[in-house]
Amino acid sequence: MSGPILNITIPVFNRYHLTQKTLLALRKTAPGIPFVVTVVDNGSAPDLRERLVNLHSDGLIDNLFLLPRNMGISCACNIGWRAVDAPYYMKLDNDMVATTPIWLDHVFRLWAHGEPVSIIGPTFEQKKLTADPGTQQTPDGILGICRGNVPGGATIIPKSVSDNIGYWSEDYGLYGADDGDYGARLECAGVIQYCYDVHDCFEHCGSFDNSEYEDTELNKSEEHARLFKDESGGVGMFLLNYYLYNMCARNWKVPLRYRIKDMDGYNVVLEEDPAYEPIKVALRRSKELLDNLQAANRNNDLYSEVVVQRMKRIWRSCGQGCGD
Repeated sequence: MSGPILNITIPVFNRYHLTQKTLLALRKTAPGIPFVVTVVDNGSAPDLRERLVNLHSDGLIDNLFLLPRNMGISCACNIGWRAVDAPYYMKLDNDMVATTPIWLDHVFRLWAHGEPVSIIGPTFEQKKLTADPGTQQTPDGILGICRGNVPGGATIIPKSVSDNIGYWSEDYGLYGADDGDYGARLECAGVIQYCYDVHDCFEHCGSFDNSEYEDTELNKSEEHARLFKDESGGVGMFLLNYYLYNMCARNWKVPLRYRIKDMDGYNVVLEEDPAYEPIKVALRRSKELLDNLQAANRNNDLYSEVVVQRMKRIWRSCGQGCGD
């Protein structure tokens, strides 16, 4: 029997009922495209972790990984991504409930009207589906073009793209940078991001605010704010990487921060990869340079030849320059 075409990875952090609803709806999918369901739990409450183990035993989950604590959404998604060798990978949030059994066939038929080296993800607003040049009216619906990044809640990425761009970046905190960072890398590499109307396939049942995580360490609004400006007022991590990618100073195929050290049943023991240490140093040096420019009111020098060349030297020194 041939392997799956698609690895659907669902990162989970709490939201017991939404997680269960997502999984139950997913198993009603029409069997046209073979897929597996991989769930990576990011330190949820014990009752949900116990339920996930039961769902795995019942066959609703094919692969299950339980992380010791919340390691950030990118880390969880990457563990699921690397666990299955499939031509396509999908990140599906645990509040995205499929509303039709043919959702997967629909997305692939629609996507077939576009360029093969591309990704596809949902858009939640009809006006954004047709806002950018390149939108196609096809017999299978509207295939939109997304500038910036598609929302990561139900995004499909082919191996032909990930072989060149890599996985989600683990430079960040717990929430909010995975799809934005990946989109910035795709834009720089010239890879097209297509989008489909989410309402044709899914119901988004979660909340965009932080009401579902009030009793946890996750604060979505604070995490998002730190992507652009840190606590001291300096440049945030997402903005820093955005500049580095656009300067062609940092390689778009970013290395991962965490690796699996051991597994005991479903339980995963993680450690920071020593090979990531030079990346931390390069990020710190790059941030210091940009923060000093900002403090000196020299923001106009950001893309100057002197600054760009200094950044390129920093990233070449750790083997992560654009040409490396």
